[in-house]
Amino acid sequence: MNRAGRTSPSSSVRAPGLGFVVSKLSRRIVWSLAKMTSPYGVLPAQFPVLRSLNACKESTQIELSKLCGIEQSSMAVTLNRMEAAGLIQRRADDADGRRKLIRLTGHGQKMLSLMTASAHAVYEQATRNLTDAEIAVFLELCERMTANLEGDRPE
Repeated sequence: MNRAGRTSPSSSVRAPGLGFVVSKLSRRIVWSLAKMTSPYGVLPAQFPVLRSLNACKESTQIELSKLCGIEQSSMAVTLNRMEAAGLIQRRADDADGRRKLIRLTGHGQKMLSLMTASAHAVYEQATRNLTDAEIAVFLELCERMTANLEGDRPE
């Protein structure tokens, strides 16, 4: 029995399955966002990087990897694509020439604006016919479930 007094979710609560439903929703969100932004050469996987760089102005690959929750090898591939697309630029750190600092370009700033507007449009579509209270409960539950699983995630 767990802290909530349940042994496990009933079969009617589990079907079709939490992982399946959340994964399906995530794929639909990403697909909808990609449909809006890929004609401009920017992809949903780049959005967290654009947002993080906008917030901190300049960062390293390791810091971005942690901020975005993306493995370093995947971050390296993403940054290479972003650099080739003119979204970011890298420069040597004046204090340590071995480190590369990454920042948004003007084009990257424009694409961040496009991504943000597109994300808002997808959000509006996804939450159509839901009340603010329903959305708030859904987001709270997602945060709590994520927190429940965070201990299992390797750093």
